Amino acid sequence: MAERDRIAALMERPRPTIRAAMAALLLAVLGMWAASLIAGRLSLPAGAGREFAYDALFYLPFVALPVALYALRRPGIAASMRLNPLPALPTLAVISAALLSVYAASALDGLWALLLNALGLHAPEVSVELSTSGALSLAILHSAAIPAIFEELLCRALVFSAFESRGTRLAAWVSALFFALMHGNVYGLPAYLLVGAVSAFLVFALDSLYAGIAYHTVYNTVILMLLYAIPHATESAESAPATPWTSIAIDALCIGLLLYLTLRMLDRRRAALGIQPVPRTRAPLRGSEWALIAAVALVCAATSALVLMGV
Repeated sequence: MAERDRIAALMERPRPTIRAAMAALLLAVLGMWAASLIAGRLSLPAGAGREFAYDALFYLPFVALPVALYALRRPGIAASMRLNPLPALPTLAVISAALLSVYAASALDGLWALLLNALGLHAPEVSVELSTSGALSLAILHSAAIPAIFEELLCRALVFSAFESRGTRLAAWVSALFFALMHGNVYGLPAYLLVGAVSAFLVFALDSLYAGIAYHTVYNTVILMLLYAIPHATESAESAPATPWTSIAIDALCIGLLLYLTLRMLDRRRAALGIQPVPRTRAPLRGSEWALIAAVALVCAATSALVLMGV
């Protein structure tokens, strides 16, 4: 009886609707293009000014405002969005998971690149102008912290919470999938899926959206720091032979195991604290929900196609 009551309480918790979550996600994906067009028309010089202008034009009206207005109109959903403080000690595990994810994602992307190369698709070179430590600091703010905050607000506070009415595990994978798709980058798909899945797990296991924000911010920051260090590295790396896929696969397995053990430790803590997942349900989606899901998928597919064509 106690287990049945617990499940009933989890199912009856007020949550964002799937229709609202998909509508917000569709608005965000369309907002990316709108913000890019507007920022381009402003004729701002390349650099931090343009990046911050894009952040203001995109994240505030197309992500933060819709989520905030919806939360204000639907009292009681804050609990399902997990706006709870992040405990201090588990934060170390969150940081460790982010560091391991950087290397795991790099290995996965390496294997994915080999597959794409075999299909005739070649990932473009990533180049970021970070010539000074000051430029790096600004980049961490507008390319690491700000995206982490608003993307977690959209994908974990809204999408994950909405789909959790169908089960926590399903919601984690759905939010990770849409998180990856909304970036429109086929070449980085494995990394985005990994980051989205780990972030969803951390938000659930620690019962705090701030766990996902911290993880996402550290992950982005480390990526930027590595990009900053690349131009300062010795030129010997440029002439180094390509790494065979077997070595990349072994690295992925080893780092993946360490990441799994870190997450497993947090999972034991979750179970000890009584944080339980919502069980999977078979309730069918409505026609309007399927229509919005299809719309988001089509817009994301169009974005990916344009990126592949170099537009």
